[in-house]
Amino acid sequence: MSAAVNATIDYLENLTDDIRFSFGLFNLIIGLVSNLCLITILTNVRVFNKNPSSFYLIVESYSNIGLLIIICTSRLSINILNYDLSRYSIAWCKTRYGLAQFFGLFSLFTICFTTIDQYFSTNHRFYIRQLSTMKYAYVFIVLTLCLSSIHGFLFVIYSEIRPSLFGCSIYDEVLKKYLSYVYYPLISNALPLFITITFSLLSYRNVRRIIRKQIPLIRRQLDQQLTAMVLSRVISLILFGLPYIIETVYQMNVKIKENSVKSKIVLLVGAISDSLLYTNFSINFYLFLTISARFRHQVKHFIRKIACVKPKKFKNNRIYLRTNTVNALILESV
Repeated sequence: MSAAVNATIDYLENLTDDIRFSFGLFNLIIGLVSNLCLITILTNVRVFNKNPSSFYLIVESYSNIGLLIIICTSRLSINILNYDLSRYSIAWCKTRYGLAQFFGLFSLFTICFTTIDQYFSTNHRFYIRQLSTMKYAYVFIVLTLCLSSIHGFLFVIYSEIRPSLFGCSIYDEVLKKYLSYVYYPLISNALPLFITITFSLLSYRNVRRIIRKQIPLIRRQLDQQLTAMVLSRVISLILFGLPYIIETVYQMNVKIKENSVKSKIVLLVGAISDSLLYTNFSINFYLFLTISARFRHQVKHFIRKIACVKPKKFKNNRIYLRTNTVNALILESV
């Protein structure tokens, strides 16, 4: 190779590392705050209690936290320590790859079940609304857990390390065909997009129909709010997830010369698409704040409630201490 080619390769590698570090730090901090805040609100605001759609969003937030910790911390350690453990330790390569695929697919399936449940809960037919229960939510989450575990276990088995090409990845030809023709285009792309878009639009239609029916105001407002939140979640999934699917399918099907400029460009594009994908799992709370005025009001009310409880407790403790002090003085004088 010429000096110019080597310089270009070095530049692309440094740029790829910088993008992974910057987005990794951003997604880790913003994502942890976002998902923890969403869990706190959905578990403490009474209107969301025992609601299947809220339960799905809570479970997805926990899965998002696991995904961000596995992915972002390893990216940060690469830049800080200047050492990629997944290129040298086959155990960490398999563990990281398997857990990342498990949490990613688990969050994706949970989003699908959220849209399906929202369709059930807003349907004008009573027997369909009966399907929106916590019992069915638990069953669907267990089913999602099993399917995601099987998928993640495949990556644990077939992950390999080839430092001169893409490092820790899948190189088995049979599994690459499964990923190229089944998983990425169908399971993680066409099927989720079809499910989420279809049931989100049906839920939106149901909500408009609910307005014209004699249904309690609180129920109507909650259905409208959750439908808007779920629909925005689906749009976010499409915008941030589609570049990753396209890049991954390309990488699986195109043979690239090892340690070439083209391979480094593919890695750079992959770093950008990966970062966008993980941004999708980091912005739920901020997204809901942006699109739902009712959710903003609930967050403000929750913050005010917490801010008012602590001074009140402190004031009550001071009154209690003063009362005890006065009683002690009276007893001493007697």
